[in-house]
Amino acid sequence: MPEHRSPVDHVPFALVDVFADTPLTGNPLAVVDVRHLDDAPPVAWMRKAAREFNQAETTFVVRPKAAAGGDVAARLRSFTAGGTEVFGAGHNALGAWWWLFETGRVTRPEDGGRVTQQIGDRESDVLVLGDALGMVQELARFDREAEPEAVADALGLRMEDLDLSLTPRSVDTGAGHLLVAVADTAALTRCAPEKAALVRVARTCHAQGVYAVAIGDERPVAQVSARFFNPGSGLDEDPATGSAAGPLCACLDRLGLLGTSKRLAIAQGESMARPSVIDVHLDHGSRPVVTGRCAISVDGRLSTGPMPRGE
Repeated sequence: MPEHRSPVDHVPFALVDVFADTPLTGNPLAVVDVRHLDDAPPVAWMRKAAREFNQAETTFVVRPKAAAGGDVAARLRSFTAGGTEVFGAGHNALGAWWWLFETGRVTRPEDGGRVTQQIGDRESDVLVLGDALGMVQELARFDREAEPEAVADALGLRMEDLDLSLTPRSVDTGAGHLLVAVADTAALTRCAPEKAALVRVARTCHAQGVYAVAIGDERPVAQVSARFFNPGSGLDEDPATGSAAGPLCACLDRLGLLGTSKRLAIAQGESMARPSVIDVHLDHGSRPVVTGRCAISVDGRLSTGPMPRGE
């Protein structure tokens, strides 16, 4: 019989709407603070809790690894409702830090200040930018290209629906995503992914999911519309995907499409009635900084239930 902790604990949690100014818009995220538990919760329990919340992602705020630098404020672990652990600093991190700062669980730095977070084994900065927060991502790594016909078929589109000025390829700034440009917003609306085919295409390119983007004809590019599909992680569609916004910004800059501002606004979530706006720019080291605001819609306590020890 597995050994269980006793008694049952209660841990604070919140539902945070990310990349939004008002509740019930943006991308909902469940956040759970488990730093006060005597032992770190096992992965099996975190997966069960993520399934209970049934959000696109649930982020657990845990103690930093012992090897982390002394200035690491917290470590984040994020799981989809299907139980897949995901990485990268997007809505999973932004919503967690918004709640930690708003509730005083971590002291919010003054404007222009920063804290250090740990996601997986990697450390990155969280910036305070006026009334918004910025997640600093890693330098872009440009991975494999995808066969356009296979991509079109997987998205339920025709070849003429693709914009091949941007070759479909995986780009990683903490999490790899397959970027696919489509001809216009009408083509974006028509996307009807065939899940198994989409998973195959993404995995072939070392990508977690597929970011379909309507870039338009205006140059330099300042605003785009996007949809994100990740059925391989149990996420059919996502209302706002910060971990894909950074790769897109880096890719457009590499193609010379951003101009000198190196800034991009991404509209996402309209197809799900969860409108979101993601702002992203490249810092002076060309690292993407994904920026946004949040709204806390629920604040409460979660009963842990009997929790087995160990991973």
